[in-house]
Amino acid sequence: MAERWVNFTNLPIFEQTRARVTKTLIDGIQLNMSTEESKKILKRHVDNKTNLVIMFVDINNSTEMSLCLPENKFALLVQCFAQEISLAVLGYGGYVFKYEGDAVIVLCPTEYDEGKACKNALKCSKAILEIIKEVINPVFTAHELPEIIVRIGLTYGYALVVLYGNNLEKAHIDIIGSSISLASKIVSIAKPNQVLVGNPFTTFFCHQ
Repeated sequence: MAERWVNFTNLPIFEQTRARVTKTLIDGIQLNMSTEESKKILKRHVDNKTNLVIMFVDINNSTEMSLCLPENKFALLVQCFAQEISLAVLGYGGYVFKYEGDAVIVLCPTEYDEGKACKNALKCSKAILEIIKEVINPVFTAHELPEIIVRIGLTYGYALVVLYGNNLEKAHIDIIGSSISLASKIVSIAKPNQVLVGNPFTTFFCHQ
């Protein structure tokens, strides 16, 4: 994903984002989004538990949007959203685990510094809300696309890394456990523009 800063590196962060989003809406997606980096991390822990911060970022009322917009415009909106979330989380030590329709699932490894990973995930969540409000939505409006509102769910805890096969390089790799299940449920009850955190996350900070 090194190509993400091409043509924008001499601009402040918000201006980089604004220029990239504008170019995406005109010329199409600007980078090859991938989950390979998160897979590399998980491959080190196959058949073992690993401690993670898990973040769900979900577009609110996306079903209604999909019914009101032409399919190609809705797809571009979701792609643009996913592109900018992918770039935002990289700056805070996160890695995209999955793209699921209108949601992006992010992993933040905590094996080196649990406190820093948790704090970075919170900072990243706030940054995402600010980027959407101050940069993405104004560009969408200028291009006659609806503004988006997101909900964010965060949790912290152990997940079991499982391999669906016997070939580490070819088989699907995934995580199971209460932490990712909880993150999914948390984001479903979060309010629009809200960052909602699970009890394990708050418990961790209470003991710091």
